[in-house]
Amino acid sequence: MLELKILEYSKEKQAKLLEPAKRAHKKPDIGVEINNKSAYYVIRDCAMITQKYLVLHIWGTYNDPFKDLKGKFTTDDVTDFLKRAKSDATTNQIKDVIISAMRDKFDTTVTTSSSFDYSVEEDDIYGYYGEAEQTDDDFVEQEMTEEEMFLKFFSVS
Repeated sequence: MLELKILEYSKEKQAKLLEPAKRAHKKPDIGVEINNKSAYYVIRDCAMITQKYLVLHIWGTYNDPFKDLKGKFTTDDVTDFLKRAKSDATTNQIKDVIISAMRDKFDTTVTTSSSFDYSVEEDDIYGYYGEAEQTDDDFVEQEMTEEEMFLKFFSVS
């Protein structure tokens, strides 16, 4: 799983909390005596939140995640991750953060297989603005699918 690799290659000690959080979520009183019933639920819920958001936290600790995680993922990791992101809210949040970081760092736009056709407009309500020449030649934005972005920016072979 892509998320496990984000944790695996981190140097942060908290990256190793996923398995203990899973155990604590299933059995919050493991190894400790809980004298207050509400403490049981606090431990359980903190463990659940750790499971869901640990990857996001660890992602944010990388100085340059694209450099540090370059070549660490497989095509299957990326495909599985993007597929799960469609149905799992937590995975989708992680995907959104990573895609946003890609867009910021690499001047990239996410595109789907179909593109919007601007020529369909009957009235050019911005016609006045179209007469001015655009002089921002230095800005080059790439359009890529999410999968293409992951494969390129993490050097997935």
